[in-house]
Amino acid sequence: MKARHLSIIAKKEFRGLLNERTILLAVLLQLFIALFSSFLMVGLTSMYDPSSLSKFSHYRYNIAYSGNDSAVLTYLQASPDFRVYKMDLSTGVAALKERKLSAVIYMPGTLPAAEDPVKITLYTLTNDLQSAIVDVKLKDIFLKYEKDLRRVRIDRLSEQPIPVQIPKTTGGGDFYEFVYGLLIPLLVFMPAIIASSHQRWSSISSPRSTSTRP
Repeated sequence: MKARHLSIIAKKEFRGLLNERTILLAVLLQLFIALFSSFLMVGLTSMYDPSSLSKFSHYRYNIAYSGNDSAVLTYLQASPDFRVYKMDLSTGVAALKERKLSAVIYMPGTLPAAEDPVKITLYTLTNDLQSAIVDVKLKDIFLKYEKDLRRVRIDRLSEQPIPVQIPKTTGGGDFYEFVYGLLIPLLVFMPAIIASSHQRWSSISSPRSTSTRP
């Protein structure tokens, strides 16, 4: 008898839960957020720190190199992150528009020991997540070439850059910050937020009857 009574009570409670749309909506939202938490983490991370996405990518990107040969070409060919193809600038830009390439680099004919600055032109796709990763990886290549130019032109430098020591951070912190700082509080407070908004809306939409004495 007790088991039968428990089953009747359980069925009654489940029917009440099914009739309560607010609770069902909160549960569905929690399931949606939990299932797509990894995609949300990547999206939010790309918004405030695009450089952190480069450590998750192990793909070799196709890069077009146009212009004169330089140390940049050597660094690109030695990098495990890129496949370098030498081609004309117009051909490379056309392939970039067709998404056959991830970026196009144009190297001018300015020598490292020349008086004029070396102006490297980089072509990438706008508003693209892959372009953000490629930009971060190419930044390391350009910094190496900048150091080479500083060594060649050191006699013309009137000011020395001030070295800044940044403490090293351990990897993997973004995931825990996202889970414990955003995802879990969102899942905890989501039902209360939905329930309060539903009650407020029902109290506003329900008509009130007033009686006046003659």
